[in-house]
Amino acid sequence: MSRLPARLRPGAPGPGPHKLLGGPLGRALLHTAVVVAVLGACRGSQAVGPAGQATRAVDPGRVDPAFQGEWDAVQAAHEKDPSGPAVVEAADRLLARDPPLNLRLAAQQLKANANLERGDYAAALASARAGLDDVSKARAQGIDLAPAERELAEDLGRTRALAEAEVGDPQAALQAISAATKGDRGPDLLAATARARERLGDRAGATLAYAQWRELVPDGSAAAALAEARMREQWRGLDATALEEAARKAAGTAAAQCLLVRAGRSAPAGAPAWVSGCQVASTGGPPRIGLLLPRSGKFAGLADVQLAAATAAVRVLAGPAGSNLQVAWEDAGSSPAEAKQAAAALLASGASVLVGPVGPGNVEAAAEVAAASGGRVRLVVPGEGAGQVSGVAPTIEARAAALAQAVGRANRTTAVILAPDNAYGKRAVAAFEKSLPKMGVKSLKTIYYPANTTSFSKVLEPVRSSLKTAAVLIPDQLGRVELVVRQMVRDGVVIDRPKQPGVPVLSTAEGCSPAAIGPGHEVLEGVLVAPVGWETPEAAEFTEAYTAMEGEAPPDQAWLVYRAVAQAWAGAEAAPPPAAAVLRVESGRFVATESAVSLTPAERPQGR
Repeated sequence: MSRLPARLRPGAPGPGPHKLLGGPLGRALLHTAVVVAVLGACRGSQAVGPAGQATRAVDPGRVDPAFQGEWDAVQAAHEKDPSGPAVVEAADRLLARDPPLNLRLAAQQLKANANLERGDYAAALASARAGLDDVSKARAQGIDLAPAERELAEDLGRTRALAEAEVGDPQAALQAISAATKGDRGPDLLAATARARERLGDRAGATLAYAQWRELVPDGSAAAALAEARMREQWRGLDATALEEAARKAAGTAAAQCLLVRAGRSAPAGAPAWVSGCQVASTGGPPRIGLLLPRSGKFAGLADVQLAAATAAVRVLAGPAGSNLQVAWEDAGSSPAEAKQAAAALLASGASVLVGPVGPGNVEAAAEVAAASGGRVRLVVPGEGAGQVSGVAPTIEARAAALAQAVGRANRTTAVILAPDNAYGKRAVAAFEKSLPKMGVKSLKTIYYPANTTSFSKVLEPVRSSLKTAAVLIPDQLGRVELVVRQMVRDGVVIDRPKQPGVPVLSTAEGCSPAAIGPGHEVLEGVLVAPVGWETPEAAEFTEAYTAMEGEAPPDQAWLVYRAVAQAWAGAEAAPPPAAAVLRVESGRFVATESAVSLTPAERPQGR
């Protein structure tokens, strides 16, 4: 049962390579600096294997009629968005009723899957362990598990292995991977094996596992680039003896051939092209761009999107002449100290421009390293700029001001702000409180909610009676905005649309994408958003390249990475970020609300 991120599928139509990459573990695999020839391998996209593997449904077997409603709700949430917070919310409601064992296991597995997809490995591990604890208790009581329960137990064991490899005890992770293996290991377990061995300091074992992972993924995919990058980092400093010893553990495979080529042997006739690339890479060619991606830590959920966007951006910007281009990759980590160390490693590798990281503290740390280079290195961040650091995104304050202007155009004098109780939410609220009065808002009510909230009935209770006459502003992730809007609709609130007067709903809509407003998200119709990144006509080639790789159009974070790489590529001096724009969700797409804003037409010429 594959557990790969949904964005790393082959370039064929369908959900994107993410689900077939080798597990959501792909989010954390670029842990240290690596140098990889990207362009030569940017023709396709990622899949779990030669033919790809689809994630199958979670089947609990017979459902007790007393719990059918709760189980149906879990299934509905999963079918709409397998990684969405609504899955966790529905599963928790089911678990709160103390259902039979089969439903408990199914609920925990779906929770674990959703958290794994989002990069919340600790939560995924907790759910998997809770389900396995139930299995152990049942077996200790002499209870024979039904076939569906045995299958769920196996799935939980596999999910636990994937999460354990990232945040748990790496030795325990290897044991869990071994227990979860039936026959050949798929890309997800190979990626997990590589990650666990890397964390253990077993560089030879990690090199082999990354090479084995590379053997299973398609040429030209982002997964291939990632696997090659990681194995190149792990074999650094390994002598021929260590490489040959590791290769013997997988004799006769392309992975073993790669290690032997690295050890100094010639590639055998008929070996895959990537095996020949396992020789010592040339250091000539164009200046390197260093990419600081958050492969671990609190921003790890952005990693797959950013990796794919960087790969597509390099492909588009370099063109055929860029096949020998080398790009340095480094995990920005979860702290400023790690970001600083990563930036220093990129400089040591010869990078002349750094793209990334994200997060104010990490950006400041990387900026210190760039400044210490005496002007030899520039830093461009895929987000807001700060000080001497060039950014490519409008600030939260600018986006809040644009939304406030939209409230003014709607002639609303009352506004309600619903915001997460965190640094982001408080900054956004401060920006709204500054901008809204200038637009004629005389009455303003702010409600904070925990950042992990998935049920908004109680949150809305204090303002429910006033919602129908107010403008509602929700600075948060678009997925959570959708949960708020759904609750408003359940409460009888009509959302304002061009041909349906109602309550204006406005949001900064972090994490917005065409997929997030498409089929299944019709409740968002009419919502106004001021995104951090969006599609623009001059970047049509990037849209096409990214979509061909991922099977879906770029989300906001992909646009930020593309624009940062483009600015770094052009060598331009710091440029002002684009002006904030207010877009409206209409018929499953974004449309401009102002004539000054241009969007790529939804319909493209045949063949594009």
